[in-house]
Amino acid sequence: MFNFFQKSTFLILLASSTQTFAQDTIQPDNSWRFKVEPNMMLPHMKGKASVSLLPNVHVSQSPSDFFEHLKFAGMLTFEAENKDWVITSDIIYASLAANVKKDPLVLDGKLTAKQFSFEAGLLRKITPWLEAGISLNLVNIKSGFDVNLINPVSLKPMHLDRSISKTWVDPMLVARTRNLPNKKFLYNVSGEIGGFGIGSKLAWQLEGLAGYQFSNLFYAMAGYQIISMDYEKGSNNSNFVYDMDMFGPMIKVGFNLK
Repeated sequence: MFNFFQKSTFLILLASSTQTFAQDTIQPDNSWRFKVEPNMMLPHMKGKASVSLLPNVHVSQSPSDFFEHLKFAGMLTFEAENKDWVITSDIIYASLAANVKKDPLVLDGKLTAKQFSFEAGLLRKITPWLEAGISLNLVNIKSGFDVNLINPVSLKPMHLDRSISKTWVDPMLVARTRNLPNKKFLYNVSGEIGGFGIGSKLAWQLEGLAGYQFSNLFYAMAGYQIISMDYEKGSNNSNFVYDMDMFGPMIKVGFNLK
């Protein structure tokens, strides 16, 4: 009887220990992990913009113009993930300025743009290093024109000093690849494409980063990002064109919150 009691007690303790071990090992795979990533970008600007029936204003900020029109772009990223899914959210603010390019109708001037966007997405982990999904990107652009040009109707010189603000939503397809978990050396390559005429005619982003995991809490990455959008809505006097690329080097720091 005593041996039976001992064996029974041993089996109960073994089963309890096994269950506890299984919970400790399985639970982290199903648990959610969180991270916050503030980053900064030094943006360049290239493209065209227009309002009403006036000709397109073309801009191209070259490296030599960079410090003359030094502006700022920053992003704050928050992510939550488990073994199967990633929930992402990005807030971007960019302040840009560039001299306009001269042509037969545009004499001189400057174009400024302030861009705010909020993007939220859901990605599925296809492999440990590949994720894909969808997102919605809410965009607000405030564009300012301070330009001397030739009126295309009267062919007389005119000065345009005007700002206009537009807001829209772009659906986006998203894919990214990154290093396997628990690695010290980090990389992240991501791409998005969308708009499809619902908001922008076409919008896309590319980002490539590499960095290092300094501790379980902190990591840092550096790389390059391109954000492109081609938006055109309205006609005649209500027409607004914003076809612009923002690109430049960026630095990102991240914090793992578990």
